[in-house]
Amino acid sequence: MNRLMRLKNGRGRAGFTALLLAFAVPAQAAVSVQSMSLGSFVDATSLEQLADMVVTDAKVAQSPDSVTQHILVLRAEDLEQTVIDHRHLAEWMRHTAGQFVNVLSRNDANWGSYAGLGPKYNTWLLDGLPVDSFVDPMNLDPSVVERVEVHKGPASVLYSNYLTMDFAGNESPLAGTTNLVLKNRVESPLTRVSAGLGSLGTVQGKIWHQGRVGDLSYFAGLGTESADYTQFGATGSWLQTTEDPDYRKTRAFANLSQELGRANHTLSVFFHHTEQDGDMGRPNRDMQHRYNTLNLTYNNQFSPDWHLQFKAGERRYDRQFGNDDYGNTLSLALTSHDRTRQTIRPMDLTLSYLHSENSLLTLGADHQSVDYETRSRTPAGVETVENDASARSLGVFLQEKLQWDNWVFRAGVRRNRIDHDYALLGGNLPAVREADWSHNLWSLGLRRNSDAGVAVYANMGSSFMVPSAKQIGGTVSAPGASGQLPNPSLTPETGLGRDLGLEWRFGAGMNFHARVFLNSIQDAIVDNAVGATQAISVNAGQARAAGLELELRQTQPDSDSWFANLTFSDTRLENSSNADQDGTEIPFAPDLTGNLGFTALMPGQWRVSPYFHWIGRYYDSASRSGRKAYGHYGTFNLHASRPVGRNTKLSLDLVNLGNRRYAMPWDFRDPGFSGLASLQISW
Repeated sequence: MNRLMRLKNGRGRAGFTALLLAFAVPAQAAVSVQSMSLGSFVDATSLEQLADMVVTDAKVAQSPDSVTQHILVLRAEDLEQTVIDHRHLAEWMRHTAGQFVNVLSRNDANWGSYAGLGPKYNTWLLDGLPVDSFVDPMNLDPSVVERVEVHKGPASVLYSNYLTMDFAGNESPLAGTTNLVLKNRVESPLTRVSAGLGSLGTVQGKIWHQGRVGDLSYFAGLGTESADYTQFGATGSWLQTTEDPDYRKTRAFANLSQELGRANHTLSVFFHHTEQDGDMGRPNRDMQHRYNTLNLTYNNQFSPDWHLQFKAGERRYDRQFGNDDYGNTLSLALTSHDRTRQTIRPMDLTLSYLHSENSLLTLGADHQSVDYETRSRTPAGVETVENDASARSLGVFLQEKLQWDNWVFRAGVRRNRIDHDYALLGGNLPAVREADWSHNLWSLGLRRNSDAGVAVYANMGSSFMVPSAKQIGGTVSAPGASGQLPNPSLTPETGLGRDLGLEWRFGAGMNFHARVFLNSIQDAIVDNAVGATQAISVNAGQARAAGLELELRQTQPDSDSWFANLTFSDTRLENSSNADQDGTEIPFAPDLTGNLGFTALMPGQWRVSPYFHWIGRYYDSASRSGRKAYGHYGTFNLHASRPVGRNTKLSLDLVNLGNRRYAMPWDFRDPGFSGLASLQISW
């Protein structure tokens, strides 16, 4: 039986088409897909068929039942029904099992958790190339994303850490990877204009255009949003406002994808620019943020069994913000104006070889370079550089995936080297000017498919993470100022992830999934809240997170769909040398999360999607004496839409219908109920 027949029949599926999902072409009915080689598969396969494939596990398109780890795919229709109330793309994953999304405000990042671990243990990808899990999901426009692949489970050797120096520091795929897949494929021209009005003085506008000229597909767009935002902190806290916060965000983006003589030989370029301006509701708490994102992707299926891809990019982050001393003395006078600049350039070269009928060998190398600088300017105009550092990472990887009958076996290794250079840390010349680390990583996986639609799988994988320059040098330049406290004594951490799962597909689009996970970290670097305005990273001994995910989901095309899931987590820090931290829970990891939602077609052509979200208890610090407890709340969101004429659609987003103004770390507080109505016209 040839490879494609094995894929179509669903037994021992090869699934390795050695082609990225995004570069498929329309089906050609005259060609018999049962008689073609894998190299010609793309020329006769529709987008609908390829939509049942995933790309994140091995960087090439394949059937989900050839993947040893669990991948949840959120398609365009799923994303459209989900309310992004804080304008952060992590909120697309709020209602999935195993994830706690905790976006602090429209101006701030997600301080949540993944499989019982903190927010830095799940890397994010943009078309397979790393981006920052804190910054880029609040930077990128939602409309550029075709689908999201949530790849759960222990660290994959195919993806490196992300060497960001900001927020919680370096990010590791120990608990999983989230891949934002771009809309590279354009079949027909489309222009779309939308406008929206909402509470909190929100005004939105966006234009999108896509088209195809010969072998060139393209799209481009521009979007703006402004609001007289509301106080998003506790009354009387360092986030107290004296006026409505000013919130303005503008995004511009474009993508070009050129077929180089054939559909499986392509070159694409994506560029995205974001400007976010405004203030935090006080006269000297202004902000000016600039984000630039560039992706270059080259794909070449140069033989029936060999596929080459090269990816390179640049991520520029430039954040400026004013500070006062209100949190300490209630003074509104300017104390400093701070600036953080970071440029990260990731590259990836991957070669895939399909062999032995249905096995895949993947090998390659990746590289990152980082430039990081923080500086502060006094009211008198005296500017001081506080941190000036650079970093480089080089990794080589090899993974083999074998299929035999209904069994899938996967094994991979990675060798990583990381170099840091410190010119300044905390405004001082550091005693140690450079540091380097080398480490070997590995990953194993096993899957067994059955004819009854039941599959079981198991995975193990290791991780390694070094402290970032921000964690070592800090960002605080004055007593009581908000920011990161330095900790020059930090040491690297190592991790081990394991999971065991069961998938059962039955009935009409019904899927049941259960997964047990156990993650452990030695010399864990955790972020502790220090008072209301500061944080410090510390080595907290050994961290362990165990849990269970249960999910039931029914999805049918052009029909009602629904989902329900629960995640139970038990986390512990073990640090016998520090009684205050020994036996405490991992910060930002709730003991329970639950979600329930459905999408249904109602009278009047309304399509409604009510989603309920429940959060159990979690803490903001590893310190038993200094931590605060949060959680034990539920929120209810609703998205509704209906056609108004042939090319016009009306949408309504209702957020936090119970007006639950729950508390979050660092004195943040959810602003409560809000709503947005928008009208979209397409032609």
